[in-house]
Amino acid sequence: MPTSDSAVLPAAATAGGGHGSVGLFGATALVAGSMIGSGIYLLPATLGAVGSISILGWLAATAAALAIAGMFAWLGIAAPQAQGLPGYVEAGLGPFFGVQIAVAYWATNWIGTAAIALAVAGAAGFLVPALAEPGPRLLITLAAIWLSVAAAWIGPRAVARVEGLTLALGLLPVLITATLGWLAFHPATFIASWNPQGLSLGSAVGASALNAFWAFLGVECAAATAGVVRNPARNVPRATLIGVIAVAVLYFSACAVLMGILPATALARSSAPFAEAGRTTLGVGLAAAIAVCALLRAQGCVTGWVLVTSETTRTGADAGVFPKVFRTRPGEHASPINLMTAGGLMSLMAAVTASPTLGQQFGFLANVSVLLALYSYTLAGGSLIRVSRVFAPRRRFAAVLTALAAMACSIALIATGKPIELACWLSAVAMAALLYLWLRRR
Repeated sequence: MPTSDSAVLPAAATAGGGHGSVGLFGATALVAGSMIGSGIYLLPATLGAVGSISILGWLAATAAALAIAGMFAWLGIAAPQAQGLPGYVEAGLGPFFGVQIAVAYWATNWIGTAAIALAVAGAAGFLVPALAEPGPRLLITLAAIWLSVAAAWIGPRAVARVEGLTLALGLLPVLITATLGWLAFHPATFIASWNPQGLSLGSAVGASALNAFWAFLGVECAAATAGVVRNPARNVPRATLIGVIAVAVLYFSACAVLMGILPATALARSSAPFAEAGRTTLGVGLAAAIAVCALLRAQGCVTGWVLVTSETTRTGADAGVFPKVFRTRPGEHASPINLMTAGGLMSLMAAVTASPTLGQQFGFLANVSVLLALYSYTLAGGSLIRVSRVFAPRRRFAAVLTALAAMACSIALIATGKPIELACWLSAVAMAALLYLWLRRR
């Protein structure tokens, strides 16, 4: 799911012992890599509107991510035959909810990718201020989407090259900010930006936790490591715990530093928070370099997720979840109709959610994606409770307890959504139910 900017991988493992060649370190890298991507570039702007009190929201989001990651670690052992989120849910709750999750994940892909495309527009607006206005920003966002469609049309190899070329370059600014940025940190700025809106503790933590959880989308990929990990019953849960904490520390540190460099009002208005902080501390030249890195990485992520969305549509159609027109055609490397559909849906979301500030638009798109993911995680918890009967009593108790914790965290975060965000989320859920009924009739 976007932000983690990586696709859900199929789970294939058993608790008993593995034939894989990846140890604890490699498994931890797989877990962390599934969550680290370009979503961090605009997250500080969204959290800046809440203030530096949002660090408490980061703690709440991290706790939720750990509970959900633990749930998927158990699911990977209890349902080794399942393929991705829909398979995990269907294993315990049946095909109706399997279709629900397939549609929710598919919608999360194209809504979240539209949010990532905004990071391209934000970086471009920093480099050329005239492009930061709402009209040019929308045009840049649409251009980023359709350039990615064109790259994916060439084929998966072109997408892989774009991803590989932009990965290390794009994440460099985040790593530098999270470490060396503390040299420019001003405690007075951080304290003055604590709670600019005067929100209650519950409101501030709730709003920022939902935003911050965007950084943890893709945590379900942890279970996919089981099939290639030595001693998965022991190493997968450890790798999951370490990976989530490592990502949390990196993103938490980067966001906290920015809140001690830029006032909350400036951060909330920024179209490129990392570049803006770089200009304040390092000068215009290095700030421009940071913006270029962010632009390239975000474009690489959009390209990857356009292909993932297209392939999700195709595999869903092959499985009978989506209409036949989207099914695989012999000999094609990429599906033109699926790519055009993905590009069209992403463009529609970018256009209808246009806001005066980039941070507001990004926050809305990210939150709707998170809500859809949290709905999936809630159902996955229910599925784990059903399939946990394969465990011995003591292990079943631990699995059920983990599932209940993950479901409670997911529901608590869903409850913090704004009415318009919840309405969009419920619309997707309703469409999934109608799609299931249509498929049954056919």
